[in-house]
Amino acid sequence: MGLDFEQKQVVVDDLLLNYYFYIPENKSGKSLIFLHGWRSDSSVWSKILENEKFADFRIYLLDLPGFGKSQLKTSGFNLEKYAKTIKSFIDKLGIKKPIAIGHSFGGAVLIKLASLNDKLFNSLVLVSSAGIRRKTAKKTLLKAIAKLISPLFKPNFMQSFRLNIYRMIGSGDYVATPQLTETYLNIIKEDLSDEMKKINNKTLIIWGDSDKDTPKEDAFVMNSKIKKSTLKIIRDAGHLIIITDPEIVSKYIINFINDDF
Repeated sequence: MGLDFEQKQVVVDDLLLNYYFYIPENKSGKSLIFLHGWRSDSSVWSKILENEKFADFRIYLLDLPGFGKSQLKTSGFNLEKYAKTIKSFIDKLGIKKPIAIGHSFGGAVLIKLASLNDKLFNSLVLVSSAGIRRKTAKKTLLKAIAKLISPLFKPNFMQSFRLNIYRMIGSGDYVATPQLTETYLNIIKEDLSDEMKKINNKTLIIWGDSDKDTPKEDAFVMNSKIKKSTLKIIRDAGHLIIITDPEIVSKYIINFINDDF
């Protein structure tokens, strides 16, 4: 990262959470908090934060519970528990009215939290955000199969078969985080469409038009449900636009923060 970040750990809700922070020389400026996606950690924002204009802000990068260097004692977390942990983190550090930026799963956590605490954030930035869950017979069947066959693949010699089965049924995230199986299943079954209607914060939505993980149609749904939202679509971009298109994404975020839309 271009900025000089410090690393700290803090106990929040009986969990040891790891975070990185940057305070500008004048020690003022708006506060920004960044939440990463599933199977990721705070380092995913490194290219975004190469934009020198972020040097004017107080910045907090949090490893979500169960990811990076942050602790998760139980696998039974859901979106509400993640949201409440973030609220406790913000309160403990005394961060006042931050602008919250979330990618993918991090965006879903922000949607949940903003719907429960409408005065917590100054504004929101949702990048390729999760939160729209479409129930289909195929998805329901595949999730049931994933849970059913999971115990069969615990022996080490069965791991290669396990990976192939889960890849065939489109459960890459499930495979990559076996320690968070119950949490993952809790997360993917919750649709946040109604929560989006409760958000009163000014919100920027950024999306790649070729996103396969969170389809572009989800962006339009969020834009229609979040009252004070603006949508920006990046052409020829996929789900990881914070890595593949950091200049464009950071420019949108900076302009949004500076009210240049």
